[in-house]
Amino acid sequence: MKCSWLLLVLLISNVVQAQTLQDYEMQVRDIERFGNSYFAAYTNLFSSNFGFSLNQGWQGGAIPKQAGHLSFSLVGSTAIIPINDGNRYIRMDQLYQSANIIAAPLTPGMFTDAKGGAISVFLLDPATNNRLVNPVTGDYLSANFNMIDGIGTGVGVTPFVMPQLSVGLGKSTELSLRVMPFAIGLNEGKVDVSAWGGAIRHNISQWFTDDEDPNFTVNLLLSYMRNKTSFTPNGERFLTFNNDYFSTAGTSLELSHHTKTQQALAFFNYRVNSFVEIYGHGGVVHQTSDLGTNGVFKLKINDAYVRDVVEETGYEYRDLFKSSINETVAAGGFGLLLGSGFVKAEVQYTYANTHIASLALRATLLKGD
Repeated sequence: MKCSWLLLVLLISNVVQAQTLQDYEMQVRDIERFGNSYFAAYTNLFSSNFGFSLNQGWQGGAIPKQAGHLSFSLVGSTAIIPINDGNRYIRMDQLYQSANIIAAPLTPGMFTDAKGGAISVFLLDPATNNRLVNPVTGDYLSANFNMIDGIGTGVGVTPFVMPQLSVGLGKSTELSLRVMPFAIGLNEGKVDVSAWGGAIRHNISQWFTDDEDPNFTVNLLLSYMRNKTSFTPNGERFLTFNNDYFSTAGTSLELSHHTKTQQALAFFNYRVNSFVEIYGHGGVVHQTSDLGTNGVFKLKINDAYVRDVVEETGYEYRDLFKSSINETVAAGGFGLLLGSGFVKAEVQYTYANTHIASLALRATLLKGD
């Protein structure tokens, strides 16, 4: 945990009694633990599910045999997470709380429409575990975090559209690459997303049949995607104090989430006729998620009584919170391919940690040799 909170501890050690900063170490660590639990819970429905949805929408169906076959696709995909009584608010058991930290009873997640509320942080006397009081005013020496509001969609969705280029390597093997940079503005702030990755798929059933053009094929697909999603709130609604003792004017922080997702899927394809193909697919997906804050946290002491007992009144600190999650989940679903020749459309459903729907338009640029 950065030392911004140690400033508050230094204040109390001068005001109340001669105690060392080490006497307050547990309170400082409590704030760090709470911050990590809150950010993880707030983005829980969005962050990992967005990473899973980015790695879906890879093409099913028969693979071109020719080397040099080239196609371009626009792939749209989204996780679909119904917001219900079980996930409308962050549960209290998801948040780290202690004697000196109290969270609002109703804490919204990203997709809800409630106001964010506040987290109250009280400084305790290490000797008695009682809340410290300003002897001049009788007020508790505390600070309130403004929590982040939900965006109010009512349904958790993570939509994106990504271009994809695929090239045939021969022997019914195809390599695909994707890349996506974009930014969107919300009432609560701005979301920046960058992602890239690729997949390779191979027709493994060709090694077990002499049929040159079978209606039923089995493909193996290996894919990798990584992305960074950052949320920069408008104004000062993110990790800011709102009491008379302290000011965080000038604070500029963003919440960032990095994911790396690998998956292995088997596709079982059946060609109904020259225009229609159907398939089912299944396998496993592994994801590593890193969540944290980037930017500058500024703290200034406002109250004259407090300001008299410290040498400086303004401080800056960077990168307050970090957490990491590893998940391995099963994936499975089905898809439909429509079209022949130059243009095809593909609809795909996958369950990988949540419901994921994908739609792709694919155009052949070169048929290859």
